[in-house]
Amino acid sequence: MASLLQQIVNGNESSSLIVIQDSVDVSGRPLLRCLTNQLSSRVDQVHVFLFDCSPTVFLSGFDPAVRSKVICHDGWSDPLEWNGISLPDDHNIIHYSALNDFRSHIESHMTKGVQSIAVVIDSLSPVIINKSVTLVCKALHQLTQSTDWEGPDISEIICLLHQDVHDVSATSAVCHIATTVLYLEPYRSIAPIQEEPMALCELVHRRKSGKVIRMREGLSVDHDYRLFVFPDKTTANVEVEVEAQPDPTANLTFNLTLKESERRAKDNVVLPYTKVQQRHGHPIKIGSSEHSGKIFYEPDEADDYDEEDPDDDLDI
Repeated sequence: MASLLQQIVNGNESSSLIVIQDSVDVSGRPLLRCLTNQLSSRVDQVHVFLFDCSPTVFLSGFDPAVRSKVICHDGWSDPLEWNGISLPDDHNIIHYSALNDFRSHIESHMTKGVQSIAVVIDSLSPVIINKSVTLVCKALHQLTQSTDWEGPDISEIICLLHQDVHDVSATSAVCHIATTVLYLEPYRSIAPIQEEPMALCELVHRRKSGKVIRMREGLSVDHDYRLFVFPDKTTANVEVEVEAQPDPTANLTFNLTLKESERRAKDNVVLPYTKVQQRHGHPIKIGSSEHSGKIFYEPDEADDYDEEDPDDDLDI
């Protein structure tokens, strides 16, 4: 049976919004390209928003059949309008000043006759830095909840997010609206990628039923963007040695515990208050709960109890 990560990549396990969290220690772009390669075989078009690399770099290595389905929205070449590249000259150029959502760019570059599309964003970090995390979350929510969308079906959205660039509140906000989050961690190995993982992936997947699945697997992506999944060996078959707790009563000159014979002798001791109860005709059964407790009071000689004046013996 294929692993959950493999099922998500192949499309056997549905997920509307996938967020890949990488860091400077391990890049998530190979996994992003692997997902893009798989998406091209399931949809008619893949709209790729590029803010971290140029379209030429991103498309390098893909087959011509994959590149023919990819439409790049270039947010890398001139996002701040410093180079003077105007929109009419190259209508795929994205400027941060005009970026309010992703759906409007998809609508303006839609090909007629397309039935299904997918969206890939590489990556969300520059948009969050130059715009805001609120705009990003709103734009992603608009894509996933396309009730007023008259275009083709958006089958899947895949985003790359650099977790070490933002604070916890920003990454948590983006991951909150995602159905699948892939947290990548580095894995040091010099073995071939078919034998050892190049990264560890902590996967959090939320199904439509509301069930949340958490798994940890290793992964590798080769030059043809094929995915290899490995079971996590860092937590498997780990023997935990339990240290023997020292006995604080081991080296004492006296004994703090009772032997069984001493315990029985202790239970058979008749306490002083039981004699008073036996004197009044109430025998005590040790260990019995048949009778409720009673209090017996014997007045002393100095007691001067007067019902008319209970405080008569007080010296005020």
